Amino acid sequence: MKAPVLLLAILLCISGFSQGYNRKNKDAFPQQPRYEKNFWYFDLGGNYTLPLVNKKEIDGTVVADTLYRTQLFQKGKVGAYLQFGRYHIINKYYFFRYWNYGLSYRLLKGRETYKHQLIIANNPIELMTGENTFSDHYLGMHVELNGRNKLTDNTFVSHGFGLNASYAIISKRTYTQSVKGIEEKTQSKIHGYLYYKLGWGIRANKKLLVIPTIEVPIMNLYSWNGARADIPYFKSNYWPLTFSVRFILCQPYRQKTCPPVDAIGVPEGYNEDGSKKSK
Repeated sequence: MKAPVLLLAILLCISGFSQGYNRKNKDAFPQQPRYEKNFWYFDLGGNYTLPLVNKKEIDGTVVADTLYRTQLFQKGKVGAYLQFGRYHIINKYYFFRYWNYGLSYRLLKGRETYKHQLIIANNPIELMTGENTFSDHYLGMHVELNGRNKLTDNTFVSHGFGLNASYAIISKRTYTQSVKGIEEKTQSKIHGYLYYKLGWGIRANKKLLVIPTIEVPIMNLYSWNGARADIPYFKSNYWPLTFSVRFILCQPYRQKTCPPVDAIGVPEGYNEDGSKKSK
C-alpha cells in the first residue's frame, strides 16, 4: 500500500499549494444570479486497474531439498468510464464550491498469469503455466462534494471527495486452472468505496467548464478489507484509477415570471427588473 498512499499524498499537496494563489482573480464557476445554481454535467474517460505487485511468489510444500513454487504476474487493463448527473452550486463556503450526484458506469478488467515450478536443489523445473482474467461492468450511484482554487480568470484546481455504490451487472471470470492450496478473494459484485478527485479546470466558454480529472479510491466500504483502497481479483490486488474529463454545462438564468407586455411602467406587485415583490 506504499505506492497508493504516496500518490494520494502528492495529490493532496498539489491541491494544498494551490490554495490562496491569485485569490483576486475572477471565479470561473457560473455566478448567481446570471446563471442557474444547478444544472447537468457528464464525465467521459477510462479506468486502469493498477497492480500493486507486478510479481509475486508463493511457496508450497517443502520436502528435503525440493520446493513447490508458484509465480504470479499481474497486468492491469483499460476499461470504459461514464458518469452523468446534476450539480448544485454552493455560495456560502469558500472551500467547497459545488456538490453533485448521479449515475456512473465503469468497466474494470485485468489478468493474472502464473507459472508452477518445482525447485530441486535450487534448480527450477517448470511444470505448468496458465492465465486468469476478470472483467466487471459496474453500474452505480455517486455523490460528491467538490472545492476549487482559482488560478487565473479562466482556470482553477478542482478537488473533492466522493462516495460510490455500484453493482456488477455483468461479471466474467476465466480460469486456465485454479492454483491449489492458495486462497482466492475475488471482488464481490457489490462495490462501495470512498474516493478523492483532483482536476485542472478550464472555462471553455460562457456555457461550459472542462475539467480533466484523476480519481483515486481511498477506502473500500464493501467488501470491507481493512480500510484498504485496492480490490482483490484471484490471488492478486489491483488499485483502480480513473482518468476522465468532466463537462459542466452552465445554464443562463431565465426569468420565470414576467409582467404583462401591455403594462405602462412597472405593474403593481413587480420590481423594476421584472421579478415579483416579496410579500
